Amino acid sequence: MDYFLFHDFGYNQIDLIAPILTFGIIFTIILILIGITFKKNNNSFLDTQTTASLRGEAVLFLIFGHLSFSCLKQKMFFNLGGYWAVIIFLFISGYGLYQRYQLNNIRGIFWKKRISNLYPALWVTLVLFIFLDYFLLNLYHPLQRILLSILGIHLNEFPIINPPVWFIQYIMMQYLIYWLISKLPFPDIVKLIGLFVICFCIAILVEVLPISGWCEKYWTLYTIAFPVGVLFGKYQMQIRALITEHLKNQFFLLIPLIISLVIFSYGDDFSPDSFSLRTIKPLALIIPIILALIIYERINLQSTFLIFLGNYSYEIYLLHYPFMIKYDFFLFREPPYIFFFAYFVSLLILSYILSKTSILINISHP
Repeated sequence: MDYFLFHDFGYNQIDLIAPILTFGIIFTIILILIGITFKKNNNSFLDTQTTASLRGEAVLFLIFGHLSFSCLKQKMFFNLGGYWAVIIFLFISGYGLYQRYQLNNIRGIFWKKRISNLYPALWVTLVLFIFLDYFLLNLYHPLQRILLSILGIHLNEFPIINPPVWFIQYIMMQYLIYWLISKLPFPDIVKLIGLFVICFCIAILVEVLPISGWCEKYWTLYTIAFPVGVLFGKYQMQIRALITEHLKNQFFLLIPLIISLVIFSYGDDFSPDSFSLRTIKPLALIIPIILALIIYERINLQSTFLIFLGNYSYEIYLLHYPFMIKYDFFLFREPPYIFFFAYFVSLLILSYILSKTSILINISHP
């Protein structure tokens, strides 16, 4: 009897007998959860609750994307969901940093807050997965790889302790660039241009001289997402005014959103050969997201379910992939729509526990 399966590298992929029915039931239940938890919201545009909701949507994209891409033989609509999710995370991160710090010579607890937000949860999951790899998969991780993972440095060498760790390395580099740019004695517009230039220069450097072990594809896939988030953070009022002035009926903004999702869902590959196309492609998702947010502002509703997912999105991000791909205790069983929610609920419980554990670590090390 199989207690769990290992799905990575095409091993033991699940062949759904009725994939459309399976996902139809799963999506329907998710939509019901979102719908019944809607409540009135009178807060400002892209406030804390709205950004949490957006992160919650990104988490759902992430889970369905990795499920489709790595676990199933069938490629479903959300095959690129992980790609969409990272774009959203980076866009929100850039936006949030500007709202909190602007670009004014950042000082104080900037780095302490970044580290305390990212690393305690990372360390707990690394310890957990090192033990699970050893006892369940008979995988041994050399000390050098463990030490690099503790620092958030990701190497493309099998076996990887936790593949999502690449994001820690990537976002910390974005934070470093942002922090350095804030120190420059120039107007914000010049700093913004500098932010874009540096991000693209790094992407070009990685493209020309691939650096083994630094997940080089991510430096071109997501180059524009973070700086565009910073740009929108600074000019959101002007951008919103420009859009609403030229489009009286804002519900027509749904059209580019639908077109964008169709383009993304039917794309054969999220890393086209052209460097320029690869770097600007995230705009095809970011622009309709901005348009959808303008619509969303008028609806004045928030889903507490999405807010909950968003509040624990980082912990879900760290935990979802290993328990989906490396140690699948639920997803391979029948009926799949029931055991998907067994996985999903277990993931949320573990994420909640991980969040509280991380808070305790932060408190014990002031």
